[in-house]
Amino acid sequence: MAKISRNQPCPCGSGKKYKKCCLDKDEQERASKSRNTPGPAADGLDTAAGLPPYAAARLFEESEAFAEMKRRQPAMARLFWTPSRTPALETEELVEGLRKLGIDASRNAYLELAINRFSAWSLSEVWRSEATKPLSRHEDDFLGMAACELWKRYCPDRPSIEMLDDWMQEGYRLMMDGNGPQACDRWSAVWEVIRSRLRPDMRTCDDARAIFDGTQLLFNWVQDFALELHNAALDNACYADLGVQLCEDVLQQFPGESELFLLNFRADLGEFYYLARRDEQGERVLLELIRDYPDRAAGYARLADILAHGARKGETAIDPLRAQTILEDALARPVTDASEYDLENRLEDLRNNAKP
Repeated sequence: MAKISRNQPCPCGSGKKYKKCCLDKDEQERASKSRNTPGPAADGLDTAAGLPPYAAARLFEESEAFAEMKRRQPAMARLFWTPSRTPALETEELVEGLRKLGIDASRNAYLELAINRFSAWSLSEVWRSEATKPLSRHEDDFLGMAACELWKRYCPDRPSIEMLDDWMQEGYRLMMDGNGPQACDRWSAVWEVIRSRLRPDMRTCDDARAIFDGTQLLFNWVQDFALELHNAALDNACYADLGVQLCEDVLQQFPGESELFLLNFRADLGEFYYLARRDEQGERVLLELIRDYPDRAAGYARLADILAHGARKGETAIDPLRAQTILEDALARPVTDASEYDLENRLEDLRNNAKP
């Protein structure tokens, strides 16, 4: 099935844009299908294919399989080390548990090992080679969970990849609960950390997996973040400024991404400028998009929508006649994806509204 652009009509038939209708639900469904929930192995946690171990453990802990185990086999369930279990232990308990396995997890030893690392779990990979006894699967899981928890306590000002993943998932929960602005606030903190660690050679989202690899792919998350910022900016212009910054960051950092990805972020940038009351910059960005992609509908549709209906809530149309001309130009070329953006119906609506 072809990928649906966020600004195309929603395939459910609601008449709304996909990004304002079913996109969130579809992304959640795709995430659950592409990242299978791990189930319990005979003596430890399985890792879902393609999912980092910490994220896999959290999904397992939240799974129906583990809930069923806790109901039917509580003694077995208590053997599993999961993300919510280690925070209940005092630091001394964690350090002592590791010491019994031959591992020095004192603050100084931990901080020395954490230098030049971003993943707390990666410390446990070093510990495995230092263990003075063969590890059971549950002891092996304890190493990973303890490493993640001690990072929070020893170096909280330098968030680990696992901490960022927790914050990112918290944002998704807020989003699904209808608290979009709070999700944006949480995600802004995540992006600030990720942005500070990006290197010039990381030209695609996949290149950046060394600094973030979690439950969600960075490629998907930055698009979700842009969408939530857009929704929040309709009521609060400060989120429009954040949207401008995000789009500029993404476009500068990831020039090697797909054409559709870059095209959508350029279109988002133009719209965020309008939402931030920087109309001249917004128009310039969208006109440049039309110039660079004259056979694609995105630039025409975005600019025409803004001119016809206004960029912000409660605003009147800016220039409906010019919006009509822009859509006529797009259809006259014709653009290759006019039907995907429903340009003919958009133009017909504008003409009908213009009749006395």
